[in-house]
Amino acid sequence: MDNTVHSQDAMEWALAPMQQQRWQLAAERWATLRAAHGQVADVWVQAAICHRQLGDWNTAEELLTEAIRRFEANPNAWLELVALYRAKGANEQARTYLNKTLERFPHQLAVMMSAAEQAMLDDAFDEADALNARTRDLYSNEASAWCQYAEISMRRMAWSQALLRWAEVRARFPDMPAGYERAAEAAEAQGHVKQARRLKLAREYGLEWLASFDRPDLASDHIAPPRRRNAAQFVELVWVKACFNLKSEASQNSLRYFWWVLDPLLYMSVFYLVFGVMLHRGGGGDFIVYLLTGLVPFQWFAKTVQQSSNAIFAGRGLMNQVHISPLFFPLVGIMQNAGKQMPVFLLLIGFLIFYGLHPTWHWIALLPIIVLQLVLMSVIGCFLALLVPFARDLNNLIPTGIQFMLFCSGVFYTVDTIPEKWQTLFFSNPMASLLYQYRLVLMDRQWPDWSGMGWILLGCSIGGIALSWFYKRVESDLPRVVGQ
Repeated sequence: MDNTVHSQDAMEWALAPMQQQRWQLAAERWATLRAAHGQVADVWVQAAICHRQLGDWNTAEELLTEAIRRFEANPNAWLELVALYRAKGANEQARTYLNKTLERFPHQLAVMMSAAEQAMLDDAFDEADALNARTRDLYSNEASAWCQYAEISMRRMAWSQALLRWAEVRARFPDMPAGYERAAEAAEAQGHVKQARRLKLAREYGLEWLASFDRPDLASDHIAPPRRRNAAQFVELVWVKACFNLKSEASQNSLRYFWWVLDPLLYMSVFYLVFGVMLHRGGGGDFIVYLLTGLVPFQWFAKTVQQSSNAIFAGRGLMNQVHISPLFFPLVGIMQNAGKQMPVFLLLIGFLIFYGLHPTWHWIALLPIIVLQLVLMSVIGCFLALLVPFARDLNNLIPTGIQFMLFCSGVFYTVDTIPEKWQTLFFSNPMASLLYQYRLVLMDRQWPDWSGMGWILLGCSIGGIALSWFYKRVESDLPRVVGQ
């Protein structure tokens, strides 16, 4: 086991300068490794690559010839020798050796793709298509084979055909960057600048972004202009982008979607240990229930406002490339956090049931409370997102403001601990009122205070109308402001 670990570390030691294109240093390190790990094929093949990059053809050929002698069953050495002959311009030798490689490894993906590549170099595009078709038959789930399928059309400058093939690549492998970037190059080669821009944007915002425009007939030379978006299309675009963000975020974590539950659990555990165990707050064993019914909604509020407040400034690159309402950026963050929060609410409900608080009909009221909180966060998040581009320093104050609200919303203490003369002021904080509604429903098994919720909804409605007006007023100025 230790030998394997040391061998891997040694390989990384030699690969590091190759990544920096420091070929002489890399060649020296591979030479050192050959003395200790000569039984590994890569130390010969990678060294040959370094010498090829240095133009030292003879040394590279000697290394590969020795690698083939030692590791006959390793196709990499054979393929690298073909690449060496191509780099030298010895095309006849490359073809001869490629045929030998094909005879020995007829069904290896890299070998079959190399054969198609050789056909392209020989301008035999029909042959390249035929070779690639066989590769795709055997390796239908390999993105590289499908990318080569589209690259053949690119090399023969059949741009309309290339666009069709890249569209097929995107349909099969929506996360493959080449499906967007190379398709954009094909569109630019046809003179369709707008279509190229949409394809580049689609790499970040997904296929549904592309589908939201009138789809051009990619086989023709006509590119249809985009339709003007209506409200339904805008909402759909926000939803699609939020879903793509969630998928992308989950793929970056080893625990994937489970992290969305683990993260708030760790967060709540810290507060419980401090306030429930060390400080003995809460007046009884029900404190953990009281704490969780406040922390879960407030953490959702804190994360959403924090992320959405900087969304317009973070999206300045896209804003300068395409005309889209600035509201798009904070709303995507709000929807993204809402998607992550739903499993946490389910976990909270499961905990309450386990703790002995069995569901009643009053729990149905949890849905309008959640929706009202989503509306409140949308108004606050979009308002802050509008202010931050004009006052960048405000972004530094938002975490402090959220912390202040945490201690002013009754997360850790009950309403009856507040003097009566201050309770009206306390409930003027909409998050304090919402946490009170959550606890009425979940803990006290009562209907929420509908009048209190009505006042929050009224405030959100007025704020939303004012916000829409302000956004329309500054929409044309925002790209300039965020770009300064």
